[in-house]
Amino acid sequence: MPDIQLRLGRDVLVLDGAMGTMLHKHDLPEGQSLVQLNVTAPDLVQEVHRLYTLAGADCATTNSFGGTRLKLAAYGLTDQLVELNRASVRLARAGGARHILAELGPTGHVLQPLGTAGFDELFDAFAEQTAALVLEHPDAINIATMTDIAEARCAVLAARSVTDLPIFVTCTFGLSGRMDLSGTEPETAAVILEAAGASAVGLNCGLGPEQMLPLVERMARATSLPVIVRPNAGLPRLVDGVTVFPGTAEEMGQYAERFVDAGASLIGSCCGSTPAFTGAIAGYIADRTPVDRPAPPAGVRVAGPRGVVHIGSGSFVRVGERINPTGKKRLAESLRAGKLDVVREYAIEQADAGADLLDVNVGAAGVDQRVMLPKAVLALSGLVDQPLVLDTTDPVALEAALRIYPGRALVNSVSGEAASIEAVLPLLSRYGAATVVLALDDSGIPHEAAARVAVVERVRAAAHEAGLADDDLVADTLVLAAATQDDGASATLDAIAAVSREVGLATIAGVSNVSHGLPGRPELNARFLELAIEAGLTAGIVNPSETVTLDGATAEAATAVLLGRDPRAERWIARIASREAAPTPDAPVPAGDDVTRLGMAVERGDADSAPELVDALIARGMAPQAVIAEVLTPAIQRLGDAYGRGEVFLPQLIAAADAMKAAVERAKSHLPEGSDANEGRVVFGTVKGDIHSIGKDICVSMLESQGFLVEDLGVDVSAERFVEAARDADAVCLSALMTTTLPNMERAVAAIREQADVAVFVGGAVVTSDFASGLGAGYSEDAPGCVRAVRGAVATRKGNA
Repeated sequence: MPDIQLRLGRDVLVLDGAMGTMLHKHDLPEGQSLVQLNVTAPDLVQEVHRLYTLAGADCATTNSFGGTRLKLAAYGLTDQLVELNRASVRLARAGGARHILAELGPTGHVLQPLGTAGFDELFDAFAEQTAALVLEHPDAINIATMTDIAEARCAVLAARSVTDLPIFVTCTFGLSGRMDLSGTEPETAAVILEAAGASAVGLNCGLGPEQMLPLVERMARATSLPVIVRPNAGLPRLVDGVTVFPGTAEEMGQYAERFVDAGASLIGSCCGSTPAFTGAIAGYIADRTPVDRPAPPAGVRVAGPRGVVHIGSGSFVRVGERINPTGKKRLAESLRAGKLDVVREYAIEQADAGADLLDVNVGAAGVDQRVMLPKAVLALSGLVDQPLVLDTTDPVALEAALRIYPGRALVNSVSGEAASIEAVLPLLSRYGAATVVLALDDSGIPHEAAARVAVVERVRAAAHEAGLADDDLVADTLVLAAATQDDGASATLDAIAAVSREVGLATIAGVSNVSHGLPGRPELNARFLELAIEAGLTAGIVNPSETVTLDGATAEAATAVLLGRDPRAERWIARIASREAAPTPDAPVPAGDDVTRLGMAVERGDADSAPELVDALIARGMAPQAVIAEVLTPAIQRLGDAYGRGEVFLPQLIAAADAMKAAVERAKSHLPEGSDANEGRVVFGTVKGDIHSIGKDICVSMLESQGFLVEDLGVDVSAERFVEAARDADAVCLSALMTTTLPNMERAVAAIREQADVAVFVGGAVVTSDFASGLGAGYSEDAPGCVRAVRGAVATRKGNA
């Protein structure tokens, strides 16, 4: 059998189509896992593979999409995990395809900070399934239908930990062009997954070929990896209670040609497709070879879940420096207390001030970095769009943070010291991070520029041996205090120029170090930054809120200090002496009144500070009910409106809901006993046959945060359970993420309406407003809308009571 690795990027390969669509054509037992069919109905599964192969598929995808321990547990099948997964590979091979792609799907659990699942739990589940699959020697691992970049990255790292096989990853994007859970765009997903170790990346499910085409074009421009595309057979709709995919095989074949033109080289289909679609794809692209694609943008790429920053490819990159407790008493005290309120505050301030990246350093006396650094990373990855720079000298803390960060971090840093090289480089390779390279070694910081450049080159060589490339490295030639150097900052500037022009690496500098011990620090920092950029500096660690405009005389005086032409900075000191001293780095930010601060705490997802601010308002005489109605509710509504406009995404929304819930609970604790009334009782569940809980959990969190008492029925909920719970409820909400379970939703809604006088709402990825209207149910497409709809219905119900 040909090695698929040799064909990647050289041949256009046809992938098969939907397994579930084909299996559901048969009379399957209700409530059975499709993966179980690998042992209970192997001939049926094998026949599906055979039909796709006959139609022209080069690659067969195993029937193991729901084969993790976490998925199989819902069916009581965890003890059969190895058997079921191994059988899936054998059946795919028996179907006759040239290449076998062993498939992993989502676990159904949501990683922190979006959900409650821990990284290790999901990592272990993916690694366990991969280990079972590779026992039967497939050609590649295929990770599919990921809606959260954190879970997609976790799956890649887990699979890579147990196999050297090629790893394909496809993510699911909504009509917004972003992954529904993490808000990740195609370009960002490609950068993160390539860094994590993927061999090919792409898109599947969620959209039809028409909607997917521009996203394929965008992803292909962002990566040099082969690009995969597997669209649905159009956007589904419900006709007479049956889910219908309107796309045709001919249409899919025509788009297959356009996908090749867009840069894709592995092309198949997803939900609603059949072997006829595969045949059309194969027919239209039979003689095609991959098109030549332009190289991705140059420079070091650093990514958070919702954005990519390129260092060294044009625009100067500003790294916010303030999340560092050195000299910042308030931040250090907060970290020692295990809180992240000041971290969040500084992150938002710097993001608003225009920082491109955020440096995160939690190193202070009495702070356990191994706990607080990963904790800060999770909090900030859900709060801000800026990618993070992980700043620590503790390799254990660094690995803990790198492991869970749902992006491609920049590490600060590795040096020429033997211990640093030995500890840090393997972590960079394992987790796909970029790094700052410090120009110091076991002998210290060289004085001469040439010696600093030599250190950078030695670390660069060691990095290459560890599997890293130049586009993983950003050199820091180290900025020393001009006050203590005879030649000021000349050596640093000369080293920046040499590294940029001769070595060819991107460069970074801690700008504010240059002014240490001198007055007029903002002006000196600003002038040094100008000189450094002229020398070739591509990124600076700065305070983005500090903006200074230099007049000619001040710039000339600052230059004299920086280049060693003002001995002991005497002229500079005299110039500044008559001026008011510059503010200290830890000057507290004006807090505003407590009403404003509480609203900001909710919007920032600061569950640590919100309850304390509630106490402060009530102590000043504000009634608990007024705190909830006049401060908390408007704050969460503002964020919900911003979410609806696409200005914030689910991570921020979920964090805000947690802060809101903590604040509401604290406000209610001040009420007299017996007066703790809720906004209304809501029943929520995912319909029978559907074990997805993601959308439901987000809505439940939002409802609880605003004072509703929610009875969460969980997943796979029968119509009878909905009816029973509905009798004492003000509203019932039903969720579905699978088109095959829409008829169950229809039956459940009908049963509720027949037996209970209660408002009914439906939602989920496959539910539309037209479908809801046909059921006589309310509808919302997102969590904020769900809260508004439920609030309105409950108010009407109470008004009519």
